[in-house]
Amino acid sequence: MNKVLTLTAAALFATTGFALAQDVLVEVPQGARDYVIANPSDPVVLDDSVSQGYVVPERIVIHEIPDNPDFGYVYVNGRPVIVSMRSRQVVYLSESSKAVPDDAITYIERHPVDTVMIDGPVSSGTVIPGDVMLNDIPDQPRYSYVYVDQRPALIDRSTRRVVWVR
Repeated sequence: MNKVLTLTAAALFATTGFALAQDVLVEVPQGARDYVIANPSDPVVLDDSVSQGYVVPERIVIHEIPDNPDFGYVYVNGRPVIVSMRSRQVVYLSESSKAVPDDAITYIERHPVDTVMIDGPVSSGTVIPGDVMLNDIPDQPRYSYVYVDQRPALIDRSTRRVVWVR
């Protein structure tokens, strides 16, 4: 019975923006979550498994959320992670590792375009240079796409950052 209650509570926290931090319920405002999604940072790679309560190492730069100074964020392996600025403890992370619409991915995989050349490796967080033409995705004005090394890459139009790459 305790497992069922724990799983139910975890699902509620993941979908509502509430999180447990040091056994205290923390509400992460929707505005903070929206800001983090709209302003992806360069991704960091951590060898550890990141979950609620994980303490982000000091060597990792935590980005501020302007209207919510109690919270900061990082992108870990392409996932947005919100942390307490006081303790560096993770207070919110999306349970889904894919924060992009499935129909956008389906569209770009069904509509390949010529490959573009970009210096260096392309991964989530890479900024696509301004001289590279982006391709539109119908019904997805937030996103565009390119193909790099024969691989589709979904781009956030406002920042030109890669948000997903095959």
